[in-house]
Amino acid sequence: MQIKYVGHSCFKISDSETAYSIVFDPYADAAVPGYTNVRESANEVLCSHQHDDHNAVECVTIEPNTDSPFEIDWIDTYHDPEKGALRGENRIYIVTNKKTGEKLIHFGDIGEVLDVLLTDENLAKLKDADLALIPCGGVFTYDIDEALELISRTTPKLVIPMHARSEKSGYDYPVIDTRENFFKAAKDKGYSLIIDEGSLADSEQAIGKSDILALEPTNI
Repeated sequence: MQIKYVGHSCFKISDSETAYSIVFDPYADAAVPGYTNVRESANEVLCSHQHDDHNAVECVTIEPNTDSPFEIDWIDTYHDPEKGALRGENRIYIVTNKKTGEKLIHFGDIGEVLDVLLTDENLAKLKDADLALIPCGGVFTYDIDEALELISRTTPKLVIPMHARSEKSGYDYPVIDTRENFFKAAKDKGYSLIIDEGSLADSEQAIGKSDILALEPTNI
């Protein structure tokens, strides 16, 4: 599987064999300070919720829809710890390659209390993913401590952090915590980390080399 980090919580994944692609959570033009506009193409778009920094389907050109190599499941959750009273709902997408069994999870803007989220039924779906795309900036979704606890309790093989500021680029919104603070806290917990200056990764090559892979967004 090829993974491209577009920016914010927007990713594009492509099946290595068929080139079938999915874009997650494209943001609307000017919706995320510090990022350029999303202009992607894909066979499919999945949005975790209906906020304009996650649901701009119109920014993705839909290519002819061939048979998908992916099985898509989801868990409907909340964007906040008050069961949606503050920011509404959130959908976690679980995407599994039908042929290889490789599983990727996009957590969207998860804000639900972790003990509430991780029921036995949900944990069975979320446990031991090959790739987990996890927010860590806080305020509007999980903060650093919550993200690290989610990682600890679901044990993905590889985590790619999202929805955080960077000292180098993107998401110029001061109330959101930085990726750099997440990296430091993760290292303090004993997680290994690779910071890749590129925006693309091949899951077959990346998994097993570190616990956390930091990709640079393309849209800067």
